[in-house]
Amino acid sequence: MCCLIPQDAALLENLTLRETLHVAAELKLGSSRKNRVLRINSIKETCGILGLEGCMDTQVSCLSGGEQKRLSCAVELLSNPPLMFFDEPTSGLDSFSSSQVLAHLRVLAQQGRRNIVCSIHQPSSKLFQSFDSVYILSEGHCLIKGSREMMVQNLSNMDFHCPQFYNPADYALEVAAGERGDVSNLIAITSDREAIQDNGFSKETSLMLNSAWEKSDNNADEADLFRPNPKTPRPVCNLAQQFSILFNRAILVTFKDLHMAWLRSAAHFIIGVMLGFVFFDVGNDAAKVTGNVGLIFFLMLFLFFSNAMPTVLTFPSEMAVMLREHLNGWYSIKAYYLARSIADVPLQIMCPTMFLLISYYMSNQPWEFNRFCNLWLVGILLTLLAQSLGLLVGAASDVKMGIFLVPVISIPMLLFSGYFVPVADIPVALRWLSRLSVFYYAFEACLIAIYGEGREKLECSQDYCHYVSPKKLLTDLHVQEEDFLLCIYALIGYILLLRVLLYLTLKIRIILSK
Repeated sequence: MCCLIPQDAALLENLTLRETLHVAAELKLGSSRKNRVLRINSIKETCGILGLEGCMDTQVSCLSGGEQKRLSCAVELLSNPPLMFFDEPTSGLDSFSSSQVLAHLRVLAQQGRRNIVCSIHQPSSKLFQSFDSVYILSEGHCLIKGSREMMVQNLSNMDFHCPQFYNPADYALEVAAGERGDVSNLIAITSDREAIQDNGFSKETSLMLNSAWEKSDNNADEADLFRPNPKTPRPVCNLAQQFSILFNRAILVTFKDLHMAWLRSAAHFIIGVMLGFVFFDVGNDAAKVTGNVGLIFFLMLFLFFSNAMPTVLTFPSEMAVMLREHLNGWYSIKAYYLARSIADVPLQIMCPTMFLLISYYMSNQPWEFNRFCNLWLVGILLTLLAQSLGLLVGAASDVKMGIFLVPVISIPMLLFSGYFVPVADIPVALRWLSRLSVFYYAFEACLIAIYGEGREKLECSQDYCHYVSPKKLLTDLHVQEEDFLLCIYALIGYILLLRVLLYLTLKIRIILSK
């Protein structure tokens, strides 16, 4: 069993160090009660080895760079893997933190009887002393390999003489870069030596034996090479346990991110009150029907973008955590997908509900329970759809690209929503595009919820009001009351489609990361 610790410390910043290790221990050692003592002892021992006892209750975002590097090592060390790969463990750290990290890794290698492999660029002479063996690459080929102490002597044997008082690591990298002369002969010599060391034969003899083996009838079926390896590490917990642990962690992360939670709640409250004042008492006035239709469209617009954009901003960083944990065998992608999808639902319901209640009451919409419930249903579905789009874009791209893609995807759908240009006035060749717009179905469903279902005539505050009859308004807007369920089904269908695409995107990201 092995694990990979990437260059960037992919960790959930809102959790404390203790919470991070606790979740990792449950996923890697089992979440049952009988394993509780094992988890506690493993966490205590790991923190002792890596010097993390003094910051157990510190939030990950407040840890130093070196502490975050050691924490990313600690979460994998809990299961005591015999082989650990580190991608540039000293990247982005100062000299003191770099020395600390490598010193702890050396202790792990010596005390734990495990192999630790690190990729590193331009190490100082002090850091270079931490390694037992070196393997230097040049243009994809092995240039130097063997013990650290013999590296300078081996280079001298190849007529590459390291100057006195010169950092051997810097000199070896200069040789690899071709700054000290042509290294093609050195690569060829090393390749021949590797061939002899691997099987005891020269390179020519090895090629002859391999050719004879390929022509024989005893070679393995190629299909066997692509069958799943039974020794591949699998998650310790079953699917239900993985879901429970990941769901609890997602809920904890959501409610510990108080800044974003309060910001979203405050935004929904303030915008709801502002809309209430701007569109005050327009809901039952036939003279202000145009303003009320604008209010309905703005409600829809705000609910969509206020839930799509925050997801795009936060999900890419979580994707890096998911990739590391999944590829190291913590859990299945199915468990993560289900937990992540369900954990966001409470916040996706609370904020829009508060927003709709405020704007609905202050604008004096018909206070009928079924009408509000229908409008609320459309708002929640649009919110979930926006979140699904944000997750999909966040999973498929980075933050910068995501901020660009969401408006680019949304603006054409807004154009064909039926608000700016009635669908009947759109050129016939383009009219079918309105049926692909999620805003078309949401806008039509909101209009039916407010003005449909046999609503009585509106009050008129002027001498003449053209839309005293709500039915006439729906007729002029080419809205059929019986299409409400069709709009609801269309929104649900879009949510399911985006969720399926999200799952496939996660699978593709996993495949590309291997």
